[in-house]
Amino acid sequence: MPEPVEVFLGFNTAPLPDAIETLLYRVDHAENPSGIERYAAALMSEVDLPRLRTIAAKSEMSLARIDRSKLFYLNFDRSLLDQDEIDMLLAIECRLNRLSGILERIGAGLAPAASSPSLEGCALFDAWHIAKTTNDVPRLLDTASSDNPWAKPGTVSCQPGGEWDVRTRFARIVEALNVVTRLDYTYRANVAEGIMLVRFGQSVVDAMLQREYDAQDDAWRELDEDTRAIWAAEHDARVALTLAAACFAAGTCITRCYVQIAAPDSEQGERVVATYFFGRAAYLADCVPVAKDLESMDMDDMPCKRVLEAYESTAPETIEPAEVHARPRDDHRTLPPALRDLLLADTADELEVMEEDDDPYVARVVELREQAKVDRTGAFEGFSRLVEELEAKCAVAELLATGPVQTQFCDNQLVRMVLPVLEEDDSVRILRAPDALYFAQHEICSFYAEQEDFERALPEVRHLYDLARSSMQSHFALINVLARLERFDEIIEVARHGLRIASDRSAIGYLFYRLAFAYWNCDQLDLALACYRLVPRGEESGSSALEEMQGLMNEMGVSEPPTFEEAVETIRTAGLELPPVSAVTNQLADAAVQLVDNGFFFLARGCIFQMWRTMGNDELGSLNRSLG
Repeated sequence: MPEPVEVFLGFNTAPLPDAIETLLYRVDHAENPSGIERYAAALMSEVDLPRLRTIAAKSEMSLARIDRSKLFYLNFDRSLLDQDEIDMLLAIECRLNRLSGILERIGAGLAPAASSPSLEGCALFDAWHIAKTTNDVPRLLDTASSDNPWAKPGTVSCQPGGEWDVRTRFARIVEALNVVTRLDYTYRANVAEGIMLVRFGQSVVDAMLQREYDAQDDAWRELDEDTRAIWAAEHDARVALTLAAACFAAGTCITRCYVQIAAPDSEQGERVVATYFFGRAAYLADCVPVAKDLESMDMDDMPCKRVLEAYESTAPETIEPAEVHARPRDDHRTLPPALRDLLLADTADELEVMEEDDDPYVARVVELREQAKVDRTGAFEGFSRLVEELEAKCAVAELLATGPVQTQFCDNQLVRMVLPVLEEDDSVRILRAPDALYFAQHEICSFYAEQEDFERALPEVRHLYDLARSSMQSHFALINVLARLERFDEIIEVARHGLRIASDRSAIGYLFYRLAFAYWNCDQLDLALACYRLVPRGEESGSSALEEMQGLMNEMGVSEPPTFEEAVETIRTAGLELPPVSAVTNQLADAAVQLVDNGFFFLARGCIFQMWRTMGNDELGSLNRSLG
């Protein structure tokens, strides 16, 4: 090759249809295209570009690269597309991954390729990449005794061989598999019974090769749709065999597993088209030797699918006990001691944050809101009486408690999980404030704010804040009233308190935005500029923050904003940690680990989902789905 060639040039920036068409144009106009360029053009010329452009107009698309598996992942909105359109996109994604596999095989990866196999050599690599799926089986089984990087995501280690250990090991294994077709999967586990179940979506037939090169005959062979369907079925069988290995590699305690293949279904979402059952001993003795040899076997003969016929089975409706999925309201189990201290609760139902659907006090709030449309003063008096009544009930509950308690309102499960970060005494227990109490108090605050009587609103909104110390909405309400009163020192105090417990990106952005303006008005300009810089781009307050930051820079005579790192150092010097702070991330991680290990999956999911949003690890997304 006269000079290196970047096959995927522009694929990370241009719309996918343009990136593909540009690739075809470059190869078509190259004086002497290399084998990899010609093969890339052959693969991409199979794409119906006009149809792809039509799909691109219906759903936004973005191409991501997964580093661990060295695979492309095409993001799109399934809800906007029909199944044929989804299948087309998955087939394109597979072609990109097949091409990427060839580049990895020749050592180029995503960097410009300095050398290239012939067109025929590329075709052989392509077919091999589909056939070699089960090559990972022996390697996966060897990892069963290796350390688990997810064993201690916070300050508490999981139980070795427990639910968290097995589930995170499995997720880590599967997320790193280099399978060229889209591997959409879910899994379940019951470690106490030594059983796992994994289900994945079947391959799209159009993702398979359309032409195959036969090196022995030095000839090309066209693969018709029936042959490609055979290849897809054989490929799925090899994926199933590999996923069974992942189950057994997830923990030596796993002695049985089911692997299911599912097809899309317009009514049910999906339907199972094949189920295989493997016992650990039989798998190790009979299936592993087969897995080692499949790479050299002809896909047309469906060798793996024929082997798996002996393992066809039916799976139970569920392999997990029902109690692990119970909502807190219906879960009266006692929490283990470590979780009691961590979450400030003795039983799972004490962690419930949702009110009963037919709560009479909430019904009164609804009635008073309707009354307020025609009689604001009368409704205000009604809200005041309701607050007095409910506060009296809360006071009685506190008096009857046998230990130290606090009454708090939490607007969602995550807020309840984070609340203990604010409490130093782990003997305290949290009593749930009624929803109607918070709603009624909020209406009283709104009544004064609408009249712009902010002096009278202030004690009411402070009361709201005290009632919901871990709620972002109560922080925002207090900040808004303080801002109207220009009490900027107090805004700083409240915003800093909020940043101690904030984990949501939009909440963090809003708090930094209000903190920046408060610091500006307190003549702490460097801190103000740092806070403006730390408002995440794209959030609701982001555009206002940029505009105000420019005004502040003009006042300071500064032409460039601080870098992100400089801004972080500035707030650190002022005693602020970039949120989510370690106390919050550790609280969520420690709760997640122990809730999973002790079979409280519903409660664990909120923690894990927030961990996934913060850290972005695909393993956490997979783990979260496994608990649903």
